[in-house]
Order: sequence, then C-alpha cells, then structure tokens
Amino acid sequence: MSRNMDSEIFRIIDDMDAYIGGCKPKLLSSTEIIVDRQKMEDFLRDLRRKAPEEIEKYRKIIKRSEEIIEDSKVKAQALIDEATARTDELLSQNEIMQRAYRRADAVVAMAQEEAQSLVDNAMFQHNSITDQTNEYMEGVMVYLEGLIDAISKSTAQQYEGLMSTLKEYGDRIRADHSQLHPEEPSAAQPAEEPAEYLDDDIEGES
Repeated sequence: MSRNMDSEIFRIIDDMDAYIGGCKPKLLSSTEIIVDRQKMEDFLRDLRRKAPEEIEKYRKIIKRSEEIIEDSKVKAQALIDEATARTDELLSQNEIMQRAYRRADAVVAMAQEEAQSLVDNAMFQHNSITDQTNEYMEGVMVYLEGLIDAISKSTAQQYEGLMSTLKEYGDRIRADHSQLHPEEPSAAQPAEEPAEYLDDDIEGES
C-alpha cells in the first residue's frame, strides 16, 4: 500500500503497530499477546473518525484534476480560435494567397498539436491521482478489516482460555475443600456455595 500521500490514517496505524509491537506476550504462547482493550478501541475510534475526512480530501483532489482538464480544453479551444482568426486574416490578402494557405495550415496544425498535448497531460495527471487515491483507500479498508478480524479472534481466544483456567481452579478448590471434612458430607455441602457464586460473578463480569 502506497504511503506517498500525507495521511493521518497511516499515522494512527503506525501508532497502533508500535503499541502492538510493545505488548507483552500471553503466558505460554508464542503467537498471542495481551492488549489493553480500551487502547485498541481508542485507535479504532480515531480511524473511524479520520477515514471520512481523508476520503473527502481525495475527492477534492480528483475534482481539482477534473477542473484542470476542463481548463485545458478551454485553453486549447482558444488557441484553435486564434489560429483560425489568423488564418482568415492571411487568406484575405490576395497577393499572398498561396503562401497564406501554407502558413495557415502550419499554424492550425501547431495549435491543434499543442492543444492535444495540454489535454493529454491533464488527463494523465487526473488518471494518476485517481489511481493513487483508489489504491490508497483500498489498502486502508483491507488493512482495517484484517486488523478488526484479528483483534476479535484474539479477544475470543483469551476469554475462552480465562474461563477454562478459572473453572479448573474452581474444581481444584472444591476438591480440596471436600477433603477437609470427609466424614461430614452434610456439613460440607453448604461450603460449596461461595465457589458457585464465584462462577456467577465471573460470568457476570465477562
């Protein structure tokens, strides 16, 4: 994705890359990291805010290039009109009629060539700016889609791992607790309620 254009979106993306690069890895994992959810939401909020501004910016650039093309066409027509007027003036002189025809043809041909050059150059600039703008916006959208999918997947995996670990700890605590009173099953039953409340609290917080 080209970064030739000055872009606030790329600044935010660079900040996000730097932040992710500095995050600590998840315990016992070589591919997952621990991120601050609020920090990532701030990055995404900034991207959503800046994207419409940059789209409008490059729409104005395209509009300006179209104005340049229209201006070039006007200038080209003015050159042709001037050449035609000069030709008419030359043709009005009978004593140099033949020479006037030759000169008139040369002037018109030169004017048409210059006019076409102006139009071609303006069209090339317009197409170049349009292609760069489309490439830029396509790259930004693809990057954001991939980033959001990766963050969503990582968050879901971290949540599932946390719940699995807490359940395992809860099972161990209940097993250890029941061993404290192996001959009093009726008295041990109420003691398991705090662990159930712990599970309910964990599910509520998630």
